[in-house]
Amino acid sequence: MDLNQFIAQVENFSGLPHAEKIKHFGWYLHTQGRRERFDIASIRQCYQTVHLSEPANLSMELARLAAKKPHQILKDAEGYRLERSIRDALDARYGAHETTITIARLLKDLPGKISNDAERLFLSEALRCYACEAFRATIIMTWNLAYDHLLNWLVADAGRLSSFNAHIAGRIGQKRAAGMVMTTREEFEDLKESEVLDICSTAGVLASHNLKKILDEQLTRRNLAAHPSLIEITRSQADDTITTLVNNIILRLSVGGLSGVSRARGMVH
Repeated sequence: MDLNQFIAQVENFSGLPHAEKIKHFGWYLHTQGRRERFDIASIRQCYQTVHLSEPANLSMELARLAAKKPHQILKDAEGYRLERSIRDALDARYGAHETTITIARLLKDLPGKISNDAERLFLSEALRCYACEAFRATIIMTWNLAYDHLLNWLVADAGRLSSFNAHIAGRIGQKRAAGMVMTTREEFEDLKESEVLDICSTAGVLASHNLKKILDEQLTRRNLAAHPSLIEITRSQADDTITTLVNNIILRLSVGGLSGVSRARGMVH
């Protein structure tokens, strides 16, 4: 996660004393920046990145933390480090499991692999939800992204679209299918998401039965997350949804210049 995403997790960060801000910046540089030491320049850059005024004498603030008993930070010839008890306390509050870091990087790197601006915006919202542990919202938005990507993938190829149209009646019946021909992304709204997945499978447009199984399982999880209930949605469920849909749908089903979200949708079918 980037620095702005981190401080968004810290209650009233802008109102904290500079000593606390510096310790939080130090923790971020240790854990997310992978730095053994930090210095005045790196702390100053943190202030600038999050658009906060630095203390009048930043060097003095660091010296005070290093001199405080018990020590808050440790100083040596190479720079500053958080004292172990301070780092442990911040680890317990904000530390992320390695899986969380991997997922955050996957989402953060994904916009660079797609060209649609709307999709980049949607992914940034999904990342913010994940960073704030809003796992229901993360699952819902990741599903919306993957499903919309699937529809754009169908529309992008005349052969896939023709095969899909040829099998609509077999899934929903001749009467309802009368006159129903999909030519644009928006026309798919006449079908439930589950019906679209079934038609894709019957039409043989997906590369394998496993992709249909993946989509079915993730639609079930999306529905579970979207319906109000007392069922807990966990980080591991969000992790699975993200990695499964990103790797097997969004990255695997290439739609060329048509990648991305045309419209974020949250309907439950």
